[in-house]
Amino acid sequence: MAPPLGSDLAFIEALDPRMKVVDGNAAYLAELEERGLPSRRKLAAGVIAPSPAVREKMLSDADIIVTSHPVLPDLSRRAPRVKWMHHVQAGVSNLWASDLWESDVMLTTGRGSVGTTSIAEYVMSGVLYFSRGFHESVVAKQQGQMDHTTRDRMATVKGATLGIIGLGGIGKEVARLGKALGMRVLATRRSLHEELRDTDNADVVMPAAGLLNMAQQSDFMVFCAQLTRETQGLIDRRLFEAMKPTAVFINVARGEVVNEDDLVAALRQGSIRGAVLDVYAGELEGQPPRSEFLEWPQVLLTPHISAQRGSGPDQAMRELMKENLRRYLAGDPLLNEVDRARGY
Repeated sequence: MAPPLGSDLAFIEALDPRMKVVDGNAAYLAELEERGLPSRRKLAAGVIAPSPAVREKMLSDADIIVTSHPVLPDLSRRAPRVKWMHHVQAGVSNLWASDLWESDVMLTTGRGSVGTTSIAEYVMSGVLYFSRGFHESVVAKQQGQMDHTTRDRMATVKGATLGIIGLGGIGKEVARLGKALGMRVLATRRSLHEELRDTDNADVVMPAAGLLNMAQQSDFMVFCAQLTRETQGLIDRRLFEAMKPTAVFINVARGEVVNEDDLVAALRQGSIRGAVLDVYAGELEGQPPRSEFLEWPQVLLTPHISAQRGSGPDQAMRELMKENLRRYLAGDPLLNEVDRARGY
């Protein structure tokens, strides 16, 4: 089953004639609708989904499953032959609610390879949105005003400091684009025990314990790390109090990494200048965003679209799948295998 890879699955079959590929798009989408699970995709008009019996047969026969969010909660029970499940999105937290998380099925994700450039461009768009005063210009336009006083608050990002929480695949691309704009780039990395310099386009890379130190120096703070048990609620009052009142917080990870009450308080009090949010708490469960995020001009809120790159299959997604299939058939270690103990 391979719903997220598109309808043209010949590229998988071409890898090895022994493989039988089943397109599970219609079955997957129909089940999401029947179970009331939130999904951005809907079954196309005129498409007839397989019957429940056929769906169960598809799952019980599967050795490998490729899926996306939301992951069905009972896949492991219904697919007893499955040895490997690939989740095309980067977020491992999407798997927590599935019985796959507690199983011995090998799990891989699209972490660090899918959507990195698109997400990094989104981050830099958010940086420029505030540095060039677009958040004020939009309000002025809506009020029918051409207010030239906003130019006094505009600034170039050259020489500004960009702080990146999580220097993985996305964080590295954000750092590269930040350096291209002449920014000073700082980052934290969970696996570090001592500070590094001039690494992966970052001027300084700190251990995770350096987070508040980085916040004090940064004009823009970007969260690019995975949502794990450790990072859940990590961004709270302490970080916002450490940030400059002119600084902007950007989140392209998961909404649950932020204590949103503390973020709203920081924005209301002017402790920080603004926020760019591609995610919010409860978003993946279909919950609406807070009214402040929708109404306040100092918040740029988008519906989890930072990874989008246009129509057609994502080539990076396909290349990762092809390489991992080759490795799987050869008995070699897979790329992006999830470490359950680490959380990603």
